Amino acid sequence: MQKLSTVLLVFFLMLLPINIYGITELDDEKAILITRSEIMKDVVFDGKWTSYLEWKNTSWNPIKSDDSIVYHLRSAHQEDFIYLFVDVVADEKPDFNGDKAMICIDSKNNKSEFLDDDDYCFIVKLQELNFFETLLNQQNSVILQAKSSSTALEDLEKITSEEFIGIGTVSDKEDRYSTIPHASYEFKIPIELIGRSDNYGFFVNVFDSEEKMNYSWPESIYLEKWEIPSPSLWGNLISPDKSLPEFELPILVIFSAVTLIIIITSKTSKININYK
Repeated sequence: MQKLSTVLLVFFLMLLPINIYGITELDDEKAILITRSEIMKDVVFDGKWTSYLEWKNTSWNPIKSDDSIVYHLRSAHQEDFIYLFVDVVADEKPDFNGDKAMICIDSKNNKSEFLDDDDYCFIVKLQELNFFETLLNQQNSVILQAKSSSTALEDLEKITSEEFIGIGTVSDKEDRYSTIPHASYEFKIPIELIGRSDNYGFFVNVFDSEEKMNYSWPESIYLEKWEIPSPSLWGNLISPDKSLPEFELPILVIFSAVTLIIIITSKTSKININYK
């Protein structure tokens, strides 16, 4: 019976994704690898670096244009939220009437030609706020969800979420990358709103009003105006250890398998004792 138990355990382990062992096979230039961080609840959402270490324990991706860094993208997740920080170091002439940033997420990552109802965009406009206003005033942020096959912003439907936070303002003396005042944006996105996954379709766009320029990620996307490109062109937001859904399904499978083996072994042992 012990041999049978061992065989069953090995069989269940073979059914698990390779990522459960910490091995990731990924060859994709259009990928942001998001990490799990245990300190994101400590982030002060005021639209900028509040302290030098505030976003330190997050994934870092420098987004470039013509080989120069335009913005630093920091990302992490903790429990029920995805946290994103877009630090636009190249925008040293913040325009509170025109600068804005957009994060788009495709929960199914089906790379469709047109937007569908599993596609969400979070838009934050730059605003000049004091500390108390950042806590009370988020009227410069909006959530849009696609309801029909289109890539036009005006075709998306505005939805609300009390848990979403989106704030953009000027980052300066505490900034990790540049103390020169520049535009920056913080996002706190509820996972339940977009659906749980370890691989989302992902698109980022920043509009610099002074330069009349859009800076996108993936960097291969070039936009002449403020718009949403086809999801087929978006990149991927990936949790390489599959911790982003925070539903540890592989672990659950292992636990169930081991429990089943223990029960079977226990019952067999009792049967053998009774027959003795």
